[in-house]
Amino acid sequence: MKRIYQMLLVATVAVAAPLAVTPQAQADEFDDASLPVYSEFTIDGITAKVTKGLNLTDDPGGSLGAFSDFYYNEGIVTLDFNDPNARQTVAGETNAYTFGDESMIFTFDKALGANGTNVKSDKWAPTGANAEKNTSDYLAVFQGNSVTVDLADSLNYFGMNWGALSPENKFEFLQVDDNGVETSLGLFDYNNVFGSSDSKLPTQAAHHNNEYNGYVHFYSNDVDGLFNRIRITQAGGGGFETDNYSFRFSDSSFDFEEGDDTAQTPEPGALLGLAAFGGLMLRRRLMA
Repeated sequence: MKRIYQMLLVATVAVAAPLAVTPQAQADEFDDASLPVYSEFTIDGITAKVTKGLNLTDDPGGSLGAFSDFYYNEGIVTLDFNDPNARQTVAGETNAYTFGDESMIFTFDKALGANGTNVKSDKWAPTGANAEKNTSDYLAVFQGNSVTVDLADSLNYFGMNWGALSPENKFEFLQVDDNGVETSLGLFDYNNVFGSSDSKLPTQAAHHNNEYNGYVHFYSNDVDGLFNRIRITQAGGGGFETDNYSFRFSDSSFDFEEGDDTAQTPEPGALLGLAAFGGLMLRRRLMA
């Protein structure tokens, strides 16, 4: 009888453990030496954090630009704009393209190539993780133009190599319902991500006239932050240069420290059910 009781107690504690209430770590408490965060900003359910990103193991010199620190994690999908044959027009749509992945559709406000907005390679490409010159293709959006990225399903994570940063660069995250009605979840730009006195920027590139570069991770810190549309806008002069998009489809929030979906915990009812079952089994044993 004693052994059965001990086994039931261990099982109950095992289920109860994940339900223990632990204060959520604040974003500014994140301190992982392998992944330092230089700047961050949260709007409602979406957080932006800036790192250097990483150079791929087969491109240690950074000639392809910086990639997500979660690039090698399971479930992360990456689009790098480097295959010219991957650019495909979307049938029945105007100025809409895919770039090797049909789960992301890019619709340009103006024709691709207008006012310099294009996928191209030049010295303004976002840099490698250590400010190396990127010689690969990247997406450039110039004044008065915007690009809307529609996603096949909701994302909990989106990252991109952001180069030669300008205050007029704007990123908006939206959720579009089945009727096509969109709800804005947060508008991020240079000023709110990098505008505080605590903000630091990862890399300065001499070939960008010492303008800054970094890898920006946008993620949902709760399910209200899940998004299925992204709008990239260049409101004023200069350009919006981005590369090496990484994204993760999910219906759960994102755990930045693990680079994975936030762990799910049992409902309190499950614990109560197990406790009741344990009590019943113990009572039957005592009566036997």
